[in-house]
Amino acid sequence: MRIGKNVMAALLAGALIGTVSGCSSGGSEDDAPGTATEKPTDVTLKSKITPPPAFASEKGWEVRADWMPEGQPFPYALSAKGDIIAHLDKTTQGYVLKVREAVSGRLLSTSKPWKAPEPTEEQTEDPDGLLTVPRVSQITGGEREYFAVWAYGRKSKDQLHSAKEVVSAAFYPVDASGDIGPSGTADVEASAEDSATDVNVFPGARGLVVIPGFEDAVLVSPDGKVSQGISKVKLGGKPSDLDLNLAFPGPDGLVTNGKLEKGGSDSGGFGIDGGWHSTQVTPPGADAVLKGEFASTGPWETPNGRIHSATGNHLIAGWYTTSDKPVSAVHDLATGKLRATAPCANIGTPYDLRTPKQPDQYETPAGLSPNGDYLVKGGSVFDLKTGKGHCVGEGKDAKKITLISVGDDGTAYGLTDQSGTEGNMPVSVSAKTGAAKPLPVATTTPDAVAKGAGVFITYASHYTRLIVLNVRN
Repeated sequence: MRIGKNVMAALLAGALIGTVSGCSSGGSEDDAPGTATEKPTDVTLKSKITPPPAFASEKGWEVRADWMPEGQPFPYALSAKGDIIAHLDKTTQGYVLKVREAVSGRLLSTSKPWKAPEPTEEQTEDPDGLLTVPRVSQITGGEREYFAVWAYGRKSKDQLHSAKEVVSAAFYPVDASGDIGPSGTADVEASAEDSATDVNVFPGARGLVVIPGFEDAVLVSPDGKVSQGISKVKLGGKPSDLDLNLAFPGPDGLVTNGKLEKGGSDSGGFGIDGGWHSTQVTPPGADAVLKGEFASTGPWETPNGRIHSATGNHLIAGWYTTSDKPVSAVHDLATGKLRATAPCANIGTPYDLRTPKQPDQYETPAGLSPNGDYLVKGGSVFDLKTGKGHCVGEGKDAKKITLISVGDDGTAYGLTDQSGTEGNMPVSVSAKTGAAKPLPVATTTPDAVAKGAGVFITYASHYTRLIVLNVRN
C-alpha cells in the first residue's frame, strides 16, 4: 500500500492531536512574542481551498507557518470542548504557544517564549524521519484543562554540565488570558544508551507519562511535579508490568494493557491500576477469559481484550469473540463502561506517538466529535449515542478507507488508499449508517473538526498553513 505525498502529509497531520513543528529563521505573523495583542488582519483568511460542503470556504481564518521545515507536521491541539485551538509559533526567543477561539481566530493568550532542548545528532541527520521540535497535547486535567508543549532533545543544566537526552515539557492553562507563563515545567532524563525511538510520551487527564526506553516510567503533572517509578501496576487484582507502548494517565490512575500470557494470544486484558478491569466490561459475544491448551506446555488462560488506541475520555479496544469474528469496542476511560461496538478489527495506534520518530501515516489515531457523540478510528466509525459502530471500506473490491475526523452532525471524513494511478479519493461517511460517499477529487478533508469549524492543514514547498473554516449555517 502506498500513499501519495500530499495525502501522506495530510495523514501525518491528522495523526497528531498535538504534534510537531520545525526550526527555521523567521518570525511571527503576529505582534512581538509574548503579547496577546495583534492586528485584526494577522489571521485573515487568504488561502482558497475546496472543503467538504459542510464548511464555508470563504469564512474563517488561517495561520501561515513559513518557519517550519518541509515534511514536519503542524503543531496544534484542540481543547476538550473543541472551541479553542492552540498552536505553536517560533520566535528568536523561543517557541510561543498561541491560544485562539476556534470560530473567530481571536487571540486569547500568548505564552512567554519557551526554550526547547536542542535536537540530537540523530534527529539532525534524519529530519525527514524524526521529529525535531516541540509538540502540543491537550491535557484534560481535573478542575482545570491544560495544553502541554513538549519536545525530545539534548539539554544541559548550565554551561558547566554536559548535555543529556531529555523530554522537556511546559504546561499552560487553557482558560488563561493575555500574556501567560507555564503552570509548571519539567525535564525527564532519557538515557543516552536507549535509542531515541524507544522514548514514549503519552498525554492524558493527569499530565504526561514519559517512558524512556526500558527504564521506569514517570508521570509529569501540570504543576511540573515528576513522579518516579510507575512501571508496575495492578490489573484485575494481579501485579503487572506497564505496557511500554500504551499507558496513559487516566483521571483515577494509569490505564494500560496487561501482560501477554504464555498462551501466545495477542490479548492479556486491560484496565486501570487498582480499579476496573476488562473482564468486567466485555462486549456481547466475547468471553471475559480466553482458554486453550498446548501439547508442549499444557493448558493456559488469559484475560480477553487489548487496548488499541484512545482519544479524550475513550479507549478503543480489540476483542476475540466466540464466533472468531473481530470486534472493536469503545470504552469509557474512567469506568471501562462499554460505549459502542463495531464488527471489525482495528490497527493499534499509541495514544500519542513515539518521540522523536515521525508518525506512521498508516496508523492515524482516533478522532472524536466536539460534542462527544461520535468517534472514528481507522476504518471504523462509532455512534456513541446509540452504541452502534460501522465498518467502512470493506467488501469485495472495496477500497480501504482511513477516517481522520468527525463532526457534531455525525459526518466523518477520510481518504481511500491510493490504488494504481487513481490516487486517494476524499470521502465522507455517516456515523449513523456507515454509508460512504466520494467527494470531489479536489476536496481537502479536515484534519480535525472543532466546535463550529473545520481545521485544515495544507503543505506547500516552503510553508505550512493552519486553515480554520466555519461550519455553514
